[in-house]
Amino acid sequence: MAFDLIKRGDWGARTPRGDYTQLESTKGTKVHYTGGRVNPAIVDDHDGCAALVRSIQNSHMDGNGWIDIGYCVDEETEILTQRGWTSYRALQVGDIALTLDHELGVSRWQPVLEVCVFPARRREMVRMQGPGHSSLTTPQHRWPVERPRHERLWVTTETIGRRDRILLAAPCADLPAEAKWSDAFVELVAWFGGRPSVAVRPAHVTRVRAALSALLGRAAGWRESPAGHLVDFQLPDDAGRRLLEAAPGGVPGFGFLLALTRAQLALLVDTSLAAGDGRPAWKDRAAAEAFMFAALLAGHPAAIRETGLWEVALGKRHHVAPRQRDDFQIVREEYHGEIWCPRTENQSWLARRDGTVYFTGNTYVACPHRQVFEGRGPHHLPAANGAGLNSGHYAVLGLVGNAGLVVPPEPMLHAILDAVGHLRELGNAGKEIKGHRDGYNTDCPGERLYAWVKRGAPRPGGGGGGEPGTSAPPFPGRLLRYPPVTRGDDVRTWQQQMRRRGWAVDVDGVYGPEARDVCRRFQREQHIDDDGTVGPLTWRLTWEAPQP
Repeated sequence: MAFDLIKRGDWGARTPRGDYTQLESTKGTKVHYTGGRVNPAIVDDHDGCAALVRSIQNSHMDGNGWIDIGYCVDEETEILTQRGWTSYRALQVGDIALTLDHELGVSRWQPVLEVCVFPARRREMVRMQGPGHSSLTTPQHRWPVERPRHERLWVTTETIGRRDRILLAAPCADLPAEAKWSDAFVELVAWFGGRPSVAVRPAHVTRVRAALSALLGRAAGWRESPAGHLVDFQLPDDAGRRLLEAAPGGVPGFGFLLALTRAQLALLVDTSLAAGDGRPAWKDRAAAEAFMFAALLAGHPAAIRETGLWEVALGKRHHVAPRQRDDFQIVREEYHGEIWCPRTENQSWLARRDGTVYFTGNTYVACPHRQVFEGRGPHHLPAANGAGLNSGHYAVLGLVGNAGLVVPPEPMLHAILDAVGHLRELGNAGKEIKGHRDGYNTDCPGERLYAWVKRGAPRPGGGGGGEPGTSAPPFPGRLLRYPPVTRGDDVRTWQQQMRRRGWAVDVDGVYGPEARDVCRRFQREQHIDDDGTVGPLTWRLTWEAPQP
């Protein structure tokens, strides 16, 4: 097929490191976007498009060493694995880390697929610091956030809005369904912690006796004796050895904690709080870390700090909203250390920095002039669709972001379809056209581009590429919005079309609160920003979007 293809040599591509994996065919093509902020000036500057493509390649090859962009964190940030909190220096491929299933709002254990570490040098980083949160990341770092009414999406540090809340904890979906140990044994581990004796307050004596009786029987022979204002319980040797196996050195082992059911984790956390009179604090940091591990698996937000003792604070809120607090800072600063990034299937992981814990992400060409930049080309395995998904689809990227240039111009949509046709003709690509997010937990390819994909990727003005729609009349050149009230024939034209689509709207040429509310509902139906303003995208969708 004839179209405007800019070969790698023409846009100044660097030589790839190593050989491509060959593909015979794919089910289709996945549409991606650049992400971050794309300068709207590239619409009028094709040289800017080429520079952006080169910048993307440099970031992929030099910043990460892999095509799927991975944004990074500083040296102090740790990751939670099944062997506890781990620094990037000790993290290994194959370690099992706690990740976030953002679609369902639960945490899951998944293997670390790759550990990318980049050398120390002077670079700009973004610090987010406030009550319950401390992070230092590269710009455009990706965050899984929630909004009111459980709307879940991905944003970057630069695009976090006032309604966006960073997740601090999520209940683990990979806990055992069947108990390995009895509840009484779990409770005694929390009371004794592997020690042969424990002194408890009189208010807890009945509870400890009940657990001992359930585990050992009433004639098991434990001893009780007064110890000042406390009561000292001493275990028989056999029971002490059993507890010591579960909590060597007086600290519950991670293997023991990982085998607890959800109810038993809650029991251990509750009992540990009771044993500490509501103040979870230990002289031994390992004991505090074990308690924090159990609390996080149970879905409790938790933070750790040293105050002479090691204290673990369990938070009441499962989120932190950086843009809603006056005491929360988001600032750029110079950083000279190493940066690193783990890769997981969920593209997320549970991080800890300065004692605070939160879920974070690991991150990720058609231009506005209807020109296509050659990337890897047909029959070459892409690396942008996600682990285990690359062989199923080629990848085509549109030069739009989630800030700046966010609405794909019509020539760009034509170029994407030109690239798809090229891959079908020369690369044996199948008919599917999907968004990156259809197979991977990501916000890519952005709301506007994804809405177009969901409509069947129609070629602007009809003419194939997807399901043809009715061409929209030219955009009137002004935004239809309220307040103030907008009046005119362009309003009437839009209202008439919305009425044809079945929306209950007066055709009076007056864009007031009722028309704005109809517009918002329509925008939500089309999965675009529901700002209640009829701009170029909403105007076009009014005519071209398929009827639900």
